[in-house]
Amino acid sequence: MGGYLVIGDGRVTHNGDRLVQTRLLGFIAPPSANQVVDPEGRLVVRPGQGGIVLGVGPGDLADRWVSDHLEPGASIVHPEPAANHALQAFSCVGNRATVLGGPANGAEGVVIGKHGALLAAFAPRDLARMAPGDAVVIDGCGVGLALDDEGEVAVHSCSPELLDALVPGRTPDGRMRVPVVGTLPPEAAAAGLGMDVARFNIDLQVDQPPVTAVAAGLRFGDVIAVLDQDHRYGRQVREGWLVVGVIVHGHSVGGGHGLGMVSLLSGPATRFSLDQQKGASLTALVRFPWLD
Repeated sequence: MGGYLVIGDGRVTHNGDRLVQTRLLGFIAPPSANQVVDPEGRLVVRPGQGGIVLGVGPGDLADRWVSDHLEPGASIVHPEPAANHALQAFSCVGNRATVLGGPANGAEGVVIGKHGALLAAFAPRDLARMAPGDAVVIDGCGVGLALDDEGEVAVHSCSPELLDALVPGRTPDGRMRVPVVGTLPPEAAAAGLGMDVARFNIDLQVDQPPVTAVAAGLRFGDVIAVLDQDHRYGRQVREGWLVVGVIVHGHSVGGGHGLGMVSLLSGPATRFSLDQQKGASLTALVRFPWLD
């Protein structure tokens, strides 16, 4: 195993107890009517980015909707660029979100991803009482999160609580056990290569073989791995490495775009033991109070 040793009793430890929690403010964005040119040159208009999406949330199929880059739940932004940058950078998947004011005042949700906006899931009854412009506070925590004894593995956009559930232990030879619903080949990686891994997602093009068969049935919140990807800093192709992420937005009719994935863990493939299981999803790894 390249000199790696079994660590203690198999538990995976990190510096989560030393991280700073920051209260961040955003506002629910208005919806946008995406104009997209499909691979045949046709201009189509679809709902998807921004606003509040009703009837779609974690655990629902990601590719069945007549939409473009569908963002489930509420999409949250800040009109001031510096504040919006902080909202995107300091918020992490698994952080708590709370509505301030309006008919849904006090409603609690969970950050489930990043795209052009920060994405948060709320109970359906609360989404039905929310509107674009409503203020939302995020308890941001996770930036600077690092695994002990795993200097080559980067952690991004991941709350300490999610990391505990995502990496529950080690194999006898010292690799980290990580549950995933599937593993995609490197050709799945599309729009988002080279972009800031801490603030934005990467699109996965899943409408061509051999990716299509592997990606069939992916749902919002599913945890997946993509091979030969190094997402420690920017995003790049690197043989023998991998990235573990979560599905955050829906498909696109535009070429080079597809299902959105936020990167959570990236490092040498030899440091991971991927445990393929159907239930590897945020719905099992993070507490959504309305799903209890």
